[in-house]
Amino acid sequence: MAVNIGDKPLADFADPLGLMVDCHRRIERFLLALQQLARSGELDDAGFAALGTALDYFVRASPRHNEDEEYSLFPALLATGVAAGNAEAAMALARIDQLKNDHKVAEDLHHQLDELGRAWLVARAISPPDLLNFQKLADRLASIYAPHIAMEERDVFPVAARVLAPQTLASIGEQMRARRAADPGREGSRCAVRRWEAMR
Repeated sequence: MAVNIGDKPLADFADPLGLMVDCHRRIERFLLALQQLARSGELDDAGFAALGTALDYFVRASPRHNEDEEYSLFPALLATGVAAGNAEAAMALARIDQLKNDHKVAEDLHHQLDELGRAWLVARAISPPDLLNFQKLADRLASIYAPHIAMEERDVFPVAARVLAPQTLASIGEQMRARRAADPGREGSRCAVRRWEAMR
């Protein structure tokens, strides 16, 4: 089974909010790939390659996206909302606890899904009960990510674009660059290559 999960970056570190949206599109595509593979059950070489790539993404790249939000964007919004008494920032901050909780719940589900997926890769087969569990985990993740992404792109990112100073956004972009310089991803992957090119 061939699954197309490649995509081009839509933004760079000069546009950190755009890059976060770009990450959302990757999350959606890789998660959809996992759902499609789970429903297929019988994988060919291309399917196993797609499975490994999708699992790698959620182990390596997705946590950095969460760090971008929790360690860079959210604190910047908090500082702006508190220091300036900005009502828009305060409204966005009201959603932060839910977004952080979503990250924690998704992280646990990804861990369970990764264990099943790695075993599937090694054995080149998966039992019906494990496949059903894999499907349920992927579907549960999709049910978390859909409203999570919608909330960020509707209620948080647009507010951040309006209330954060240009130098603050530039700093967030540099923090994101530094995270990826420290861990560019799986060697030889297209994402890793593109990150190195963006950092030159």
